[in-house]
Amino acid sequence: MSQKEILEELEALRKTNLELQAENQDLKNTLERERLLANTLESIRECVSITDMDDILIYVNDAFLNTYGFSREEIIGKSISMVRSDVNPPELVRQILPRTLEGGWEGEIYNRKKDGTDFLISLRTSIVRDKNGIPIALVGACLDVTEKKLAEEALRKSEENYRSLFEETKDVVYVSSPEGKFLEINPAGIDLFGYIRKEELLDADIASNLYSDPAARERFKEKLGKDGFVKNYEISIRTKDGRKLTVLETSSAVRNNEGKIIAYRGILRDISFIKQAEAKLKEYVGELQNNKIEMERNAKELGLLNAQLTSSELELKELNASKDKFFSIIAHDLRSPFTSLIGLSGIIVNDCDTLNKDEIKAFATGINKSAKNIFNLLENLLQWSRIQTGGMEFNPTRIDMCEVAEQTISMLMGNALKKNIELCSEVPLGSYVYADKNMISSVLQNLAANAVKFTSSGGTVKIFCRENNDGLEISVKDNGIGINEKDIKKLFRIDVHHTTMGTANEKGTGLGLALCKELVEKNRGNICVHSQPCEGSIFSFTLPKGTEKKPECKCGLRKD
Repeated sequence: MSQKEILEELEALRKTNLELQAENQDLKNTLERERLLANTLESIRECVSITDMDDILIYVNDAFLNTYGFSREEIIGKSISMVRSDVNPPELVRQILPRTLEGGWEGEIYNRKKDGTDFLISLRTSIVRDKNGIPIALVGACLDVTEKKLAEEALRKSEENYRSLFEETKDVVYVSSPEGKFLEINPAGIDLFGYIRKEELLDADIASNLYSDPAARERFKEKLGKDGFVKNYEISIRTKDGRKLTVLETSSAVRNNEGKIIAYRGILRDISFIKQAEAKLKEYVGELQNNKIEMERNAKELGLLNAQLTSSELELKELNASKDKFFSIIAHDLRSPFTSLIGLSGIIVNDCDTLNKDEIKAFATGINKSAKNIFNLLENLLQWSRIQTGGMEFNPTRIDMCEVAEQTISMLMGNALKKNIELCSEVPLGSYVYADKNMISSVLQNLAANAVKFTSSGGTVKIFCRENNDGLEISVKDNGIGINEKDIKKLFRIDVHHTTMGTANEKGTGLGLALCKELVEKNRGNICVHSQPCEGSIFSFTLPKGTEKKPECKCGLRKD
């Protein structure tokens, strides 16, 4: 073989080798594509099945086996009809193959698992052709849509419930735009705002047509934009016919991905009736409170009146009892001097011819003394009766107790001198009180006269005063015979007759101290006594102070 032939042969071998390498690469690529296709079919979640033209299964992927529960040996070589359910309409099953041969079929159909469970699938079929366009296989891909259908059914029911709630709820449910238009609103909203057609309400401007105060809409949007949500926000709205209503609004802002507000969703609840009821209730509560206050005031007044009546009744009973006892005592006290008076005067009348001048004078002196006692008793009775009946004039003024004390000493100095008793006053000039001068003069005269009466010869009677929190306290002090504790309790009482003979056998009416107590209390004061037998007594009474005070000085009258 020539060299040329050898070279040609080598060239032919090289070309053959290249062709074999190319074919080998094509084979590798084909195997790789087949492996990729197989991996793809095994990896997808759809159930993939391939049948021959007689509907005999020649391939199923793992998803198919897992979904239907068969093993590959149990299903390969079997008719695809073994997984069809009896619940499918026959006409639906019959149209699948013709449609597939025409290019493909897509729809929902029930299949059956190995355990007999029927389930709904979404199926797509297609035809596989060879290079010459001749059909060689049928491909089916399906998904179990049971859960999807359940979810869709739940969603459908939820939407129906929402729509029913939206349409039938008594509260207003709405969606509005930031520009101030309703995008959606339920029938309750149409009724609330007084519109007939929904379209008419959707065309209305919320701020200018439906808010009582358009500026309130801006404040509402500002708060919603800041917080993103408002609850029970009270606003006043205006209906189409101009009526004003009060509503509570609960709303939230709807934002897009950029955070911009694109809508408001919310609920309106009409509380106009509640507000009116609250106003009425507040009015009623106010009336009840006023009535309660009035009733409490009336009850308090009735209680006070009842207490006053009870007190007055007790006082009246005590007063009547005191008066009864008092008049009993007075009847006894009047009888004694009148008996003496009648007896002495009778002797003079019957024996005047036989009596000498000295005897007549002695009887006349007894008659005079009895008459004076009767006069003093009647004078005290008259003064007491005027106090009880309100017949005594009461004219309180600003008086100086220094002057009253001087006048008292002047009136009683004669009695004091007869008994050799020192009678003096240490009441400073300008010791002002607010009282009735005549009444207080009578009190001081009575107390001073008693002090002189129950003080022995050579004794002392002193009038003095001092200020205290209650006013001015005026006192009459003596170093006379004093009073025992048992008799002190009888003083100042109109219903207890207590009288004692003076150190010179002076007699009393037994009414003086009771009158003093009445007169002092009439002038808003109090009276008391401190005494020890054989040591003397101090009678004191308080009176309201006057408003001015003059320089102090001592004044008084003493025996020479």
